[in-house]
Amino acid sequence: MDRRTAWPSRPRALGRVPPGAGLARAAGILMPLTLAGLALQAAAPPPGDAPGPDPATAICDSTTTLTAIGMDTDSGLVLFAVAGKGGEAGTWIVALAGAAAGEGGAAREAHAYPERSGAHFGGSVGPGPVLAVEPCGPDCLQPVRFDHGAWQPLGDALHLPSASTVAATYDATGAPWLMAHTATAEKTLTKAFSFRYEGHAWKSHGGLEVTALGQPQVAPAPQRRDGVLSGTGLFSASGPPSTWVEGLPGVAPHRRGQLLALSGTDAAYLAADGVAYLSSDAGKSWRRSTWTPWGGGDTTGIWRQGTDYGIDLPFGDHRGELRLVWFDRRSPATERVVLSRLGAGGSWSELAAAPVDVTTRSGEHLPVTQVLLPRGDAWILLSGCAATATGSGLVLRTFEKGRISEPRFVPIVLEPKPPPEPAPPPHP
Repeated sequence: MDRRTAWPSRPRALGRVPPGAGLARAAGILMPLTLAGLALQAAAPPPGDAPGPDPATAICDSTTTLTAIGMDTDSGLVLFAVAGKGGEAGTWIVALAGAAAGEGGAAREAHAYPERSGAHFGGSVGPGPVLAVEPCGPDCLQPVRFDHGAWQPLGDALHLPSASTVAATYDATGAPWLMAHTATAEKTLTKAFSFRYEGHAWKSHGGLEVTALGQPQVAPAPQRRDGVLSGTGLFSASGPPSTWVEGLPGVAPHRRGQLLALSGTDAAYLAADGVAYLSSDAGKSWRRSTWTPWGGGDTTGIWRQGTDYGIDLPFGDHRGELRLVWFDRRSPATERVVLSRLGAGGSWSELAAAPVDVTTRSGEHLPVTQVLLPRGDAWILLSGCAATATGSGLVLRTFEKGRISEPRFVPIVLEPKPPPEPAPPPHP
């Protein structure tokens, strides 16, 4: 995320039609996915007499942009920024808890915490509390960590070029990392500068020109416990920066995409158009995947990618296995979201499928806006926010026990705003 643009910016496009484009679908198809959670709000008034949302407690609704800004992949906690008017940075951070793999009833509660400054960047995805940075002056960034509902400073400030972007994560030992990226004269390359938090201070671990940056832009390295990856670059506490792949697929410039490490030697490359390339020898050779949820090989060419279907990489934890989400639009009246996983030996499998939209009690259709992977196979299909007379809540489905759950409404509990900070004492 560009440090010059505070979150939220916009949710990912997810390779599908814009939200709202499918609202005219037949009601009979959508009604089986009515959002039962909304119907369970206290006694329902007669149709037409339902009170509107209380502006004091409803911090978002179906028109509000929610941006996933970071994840703790150990606990499964996900942080969202709530957009203000016009899509600008808002005044709340929503923490969705209980999304860890193996928990029954995943994603059970959400809490909204006041965002004091609204100027944070580079939320981390990794095994630890969410890290970010906030401006502290010209070319100055202060690393912070989300703790008990507030951003707390972590170490001293760093001085970085104002045109840089910043990303954060943790390595497998639990040490925090920050990665700054700046442009180079070669458009396909980015200069990455690495910093690791050691002994209560940020220590530089060198820089390297990298390419094929992913989302997130830095992730724990499966090759070294004390290392992280950023695109083609490997950065660690025990050695100098190096390139961890032998090469990348030969794709046209407009199709260049992102690189992911699945293990020490297994890698995936997701082109800009969603085509996946796989390698089992750290990039020495690549093969194009022709699998689709409705068949592979010669049948693939019958359908047009980008029109009949779309493919996207869920936001979150991709260690160990590649997971992709498909938006099957071959039949516009029955658009589906399909979850898939690449297993051992390079074989794909369909995990589950369900209609893209859910329907609230008031008849509002909410499409999937973000697909999240907080941990392992703990998928979350987020359909944004909904407002009721008692407040706001997240509308979501989860993948658990081998299937996509029924839609649920997770109420957002508003945490009290902290008292205003005392004014500094007057100068003598």
